[in-house]
Amino acid sequence: MEISLNDKAMYEFFQREAKDIFAEFCGRQDGENGLPVCRMTQEGISKIYSSLQVIYSKEEAAQEVCLIDNVYEILSSFVEIKGMEHLLVNNYAAIENGIFLEHSAQGEPGRIREHYKHQFRNAYLGLLFLRDFHLDDCIADCVMDKKNEYAYLILAAISGDNQRYQLKEIIYKSFLVSALFHDVGYPLAYYFRMADEIHQFAPFFKIVNPAVKTVFAEIKAMLNNSWLFRTVEHDEIRKKYDRDDHGCLSAISFLMNFYFSGVIYSLDPKKQCIVEMAAVAIYKHTNQYHKNKRMIFSQDPVSYFLRMCDDLQEWQRFLVRIEDTRNYLRCAGCGKIIRPSQEDPCVYQCRCGKQFQKITRMENKKMNYIDICNGMRIRNDEDRLDIYLEYDCYRLLELMLSDYEAVIYRDRGLKTVENMFQCQKYLPQIRLHYFLSNNPAEIINEMCMQSDISNEELSDWLNSQEHMPDLKHFFSLCMEYLNTQQFGERIEQNTVRYAQAAKTFTEQFLGEIHSLWQYLKV
Repeated sequence: MEISLNDKAMYEFFQREAKDIFAEFCGRQDGENGLPVCRMTQEGISKIYSSLQVIYSKEEAAQEVCLIDNVYEILSSFVEIKGMEHLLVNNYAAIENGIFLEHSAQGEPGRIREHYKHQFRNAYLGLLFLRDFHLDDCIADCVMDKKNEYAYLILAAISGDNQRYQLKEIIYKSFLVSALFHDVGYPLAYYFRMADEIHQFAPFFKIVNPAVKTVFAEIKAMLNNSWLFRTVEHDEIRKKYDRDDHGCLSAISFLMNFYFSGVIYSLDPKKQCIVEMAAVAIYKHTNQYHKNKRMIFSQDPVSYFLRMCDDLQEWQRFLVRIEDTRNYLRCAGCGKIIRPSQEDPCVYQCRCGKQFQKITRMENKKMNYIDICNGMRIRNDEDRLDIYLEYDCYRLLELMLSDYEAVIYRDRGLKTVENMFQCQKYLPQIRLHYFLSNNPAEIINEMCMQSDISNEELSDWLNSQEHMPDLKHFFSLCMEYLNTQQFGERIEQNTVRYAQAAKTFTEQFLGEIHSLWQYLKV
């Protein structure tokens, strides 16, 4: 079996399939004998739709509102935990608009990727893993074997016959809840950062109360009976709380929604288990592991699974940067990049002689959406899962021009994920496949490797492009530089030696690169 994942498929999944997964556990269809199905109010929809349009297109904002509505129905009809809907329908998207544009007092960008939509993508990815690739059985086997303290707590919430069936219900629902709300504390972390900046602003001295954050002792007193505080060292939680770790803030905020109101004590054991297990998973998804330590599936399979999905969800996830970069315009005649004139920056000219004049006089900076992964594929083969992250080669080249080191950090994160997959009892063998590079020769070679175009066809095409005389020269240079490592390794960390050369080559031949990319992707 092979499944391709992207946003379009996600919208269809929550519209057509997701409800059936949870309806099966309840033994009924939507709205039958469950909690009354609460519909999103027109005012609520309007606010979310308007705030989403700041960053997303109208069409995408509308699709996302439909997605929220579908998930809202699942929570109301099948998860049936009072108060959960407040966590889903709120002004998170409006706050995130501010987070996207956040810069420190030193002018450094926050470099924070989007999280609101990412939470829905996590839920979608995990539900496919559970249902279609049978990771629900892996988690259930681990719990039934009682290999950790959470297994005893989960099994204690199950009574009667069909224990494995009830266990799977808890697995699906606790994962769904943890995925949907694992980053719910990000706005709170943002608020604390902004409070620190505001408190340093002299005119506000003694006007704004600096004690914006509840002391940890009060948090502990409120949540002392929760699974999180019963199974995790309090000093560890306090340290994460003190440094505004968003996983810790998310878990505490999530639990407070049920403990402060007292709702947690009115829930039956199974629903209480779902809330408690989700909170633990939310807390642990930001745990850091040093030296030879790593997350172990058998010690806490639900938390491991959330972390796994969170680290793998790459497709169409972006961060926003405000930069002085410009659009690259390509001449339709000779294929070269049209550049501003050195004498007059308002005049753009091409090497072939054509000139264009910029008539807008307002100065501006450009807001760039940094997104380099188009989709994801999952394939199973007997006892092995192959996961393919489909990074876009042309976008990697664009990213290199503005942020040469970005892929270094991303590759480091994926290496951690690969290490997490090794030798995990109960799980199948999982292999991660992806291509990342900040080496233009390597990226262009990968473009050719990914294409169905043969070497002979490519050679014939290069010879036929007489209107672009530099095309053949560019391609031969690229192959030469690939063999001589002119730009270093595939992922080069020596920015002093190689970064400028790589950027200069890419910018000089960007017109030719784009023509080649268009031909190869057809």
